[in-house]
Amino acid sequence: MMPLCFSPCLLRSFRSAWFTLALAVAHAAETPSLAERVHRLESLVEALREENAALRREGGPARAPVVASEKTPAPSVRLTGDLRTRLSSGMYAAREAVARDQLLFQFHFGVVSAVSETIEAGFRFSAGDLNTGFGGTPLSAQFSAADNGSRKYAFIDRAFMAWKPVLGPEAKMAVTLGKAENLFFTSSRILFDTDYMPEGLTEEFSLQLTKRDRLWIAGGQYMLDDITSSARDPWMFAGRMRWDAQWDAAWSTSVGVGLLSITRGAQLTAANVANTNRGNTRTATGVLVHAYRPFYAEAAITRLLGRVPGYTGKFPVTLQADLLHNPGAPAQNDAWTAGFTLGKASKAGQWEVGYRFLHIEADAWYEEMLDAEYGAYYRAVPPGWNNDPASLAGGPGGGTNIRSHSIRTG
Repeated sequence: MMPLCFSPCLLRSFRSAWFTLALAVAHAAETPSLAERVHRLESLVEALREENAALRREGGPARAPVVASEKTPAPSVRLTGDLRTRLSSGMYAAREAVARDQLLFQFHFGVVSAVSETIEAGFRFSAGDLNTGFGGTPLSAQFSAADNGSRKYAFIDRAFMAWKPVLGPEAKMAVTLGKAENLFFTSSRILFDTDYMPEGLTEEFSLQLTKRDRLWIAGGQYMLDDITSSARDPWMFAGRMRWDAQWDAAWSTSVGVGLLSITRGAQLTAANVANTNRGNTRTATGVLVHAYRPFYAEAAITRLLGRVPGYTGKFPVTLQADLLHNPGAPAQNDAWTAGFTLGKASKAGQWEVGYRFLHIEADAWYEEMLDAEYGAYYRAVPPGWNNDPASLAGGPGGGTNIRSHSIRTG
C-alpha cells in the first residue's frame, strides 16, 4: 500500500482555493438580497415623486409634452375632381334662329384638408369662359372648344371652412363659411344651376330618427352683391327640410319643403351682377319689378331593381316631382317639374338616363339662379336686359319663362 504524501505544489493549490471560497462567502454576506434591492428602488421612486410634487407646487401646473404622432396628427388631405366633355346642339322652331353645335369641357380640381377632428377647409378650381366684367359666370363652370385652341381660364369656385362638431352616432352637424357646395340645389334644377356656388354661411343638421327614417335640415345666408355706394346689399336667405325613409331593401321615399327669399332685389341690375339669363319682369333700366320669396315642395320615390346588363350594382328607378310658388309676384309666379331617372352615374360602371318636363313661369324665381343650359328663344330683347350688341339681337336665353322637355344622360 502506497503511503499518502502531499507535494508542496498541491498544498499551495489547496490553500489558494480555500482563500477564494472564504472571500466569496464574505462578499455574499455583504451583498443585499433581491428583496432588499427592490425595497431600496421603491424608496427611491417614492422620494422622486415627493420631489416632483414639491416642484409642481413651486412652479405652478406643469404641461405634459405633446407627442406629434399621438396628440397632433398631421392634417389629412383629400383630392377631388372630374373631367367631362359633351356635345351640345341647340335648335329652335323660329326660322331666324340659327342651330348651334358646341363641344364643351368641364374640369374641376379641389383639395379638402381635415385640420382637426372637427375643422376642415378646402378650395376648388373650375375651368370656364370669362364673363366680361364679372370674372367667371356663376352658372356655367365649363369652356367651349373655340378660338383656335386658345388658352382657357381657371377660376376658384369653392373656398370654405367648415366646423363639424361630434354629436353622436345618430346625429351630424356642419357649419360652413365661404363659397361652398350649394345644399339647396335639386336634381330638377327648378331652383339652381348645377354650377351655382353661393357665398356666405350654411348650417346643416341631420338626425337618424329610426333605422328607417332620417331627417335633414339646412339653412343658408348668402350675400348676392357688395354694393359700393350703399350698405343695403342684396342677400338670399334659404331654408330646407327633407324626410328620407328606407321602407325596405328595395323601396325608399323622400319628401321635402323649403323657403327662399331675396332681399333688396332692386339692386340686382345688369350693371351690378352678371346678367346671364332671362325671364323676369324688369323695368326699362333693368330693375326687378317683383319680389322673390318662393315656397318649395319636393317628393320622390325610388325602387332598386336587380342586376341590369351594363350597370354595376343595384339599378335604381326614381320618379320625381317638385313645385314652386312665389307670393312676391301677382301673376306668372308658379313652377313645377315631373319626370323619372333610370340608373345613377355615381361611380365607374354606372350610368343614368333621365327625362323631365319643366314649366317655369316668368316670375316664379330669380332668373339668375336657374339652369343656363336650356331656355327660350327670344325674337326681341326683353326690357331691361343687357345693352351689349349680342343681347340686342335677341336669341336664346336660359332662366325662367320656359316650358320644356329635358332629356339628360350620364
